[in-house]
Amino acid sequence: MKKIFPLAVLLAILMICAPSALAWDNSGSIGGTDIEFSDMTVSKTGLDVRLKNVSAFDVKVSLRVAFIDREGNTIGYSIVGLREIPAGTYADISRNFLNGNWRQCRDARRMIWEKMTYEQIY
Repeated sequence: MKKIFPLAVLLAILMICAPSALAWDNSGSIGGTDIEFSDMTVSKTGLDVRLKNVSAFDVKVSLRVAFIDREGNTIGYSIVGLREIPAGTYADISRNFLNGNWRQCRDARRMIWEKMTYEQIY
C-alpha cells in the first residue's frame, strides 16, 4: 500500500500538469451553418483553416472562432471576414489574424465557432 500511494499521486500530478488530451479538434462542422472546417492550425503567423460549403447553395459567410482556457475564459479569437463559398467547394484561409497569444490559443482547452453572417445565395 505504501508503494502504490506515491505512484497514484505522481500519476495524478502528471494528468493535471500534462498538456490537455481534450484540446479542440482541428476539423468538424460549424453549428447553424452548412459549413465544415478542416486542417485548422494556430501558429505564430495566425490561423489556417479550410472551410467547405456542403450546402446545395452558394453561401456568404463570416465567422469568429474563440479559444477558451480551462477556466472558461476567452484567451484569443480570430475573425474570418465575409466571403462567398460556392456550393460543394471550399475556401482556404491562411495567416488569418489572431487576437491573443498564439501559443495559448494553440494549447487552449477548447474553441467555439460563432457565425456572424450566414446567407444562402440563390
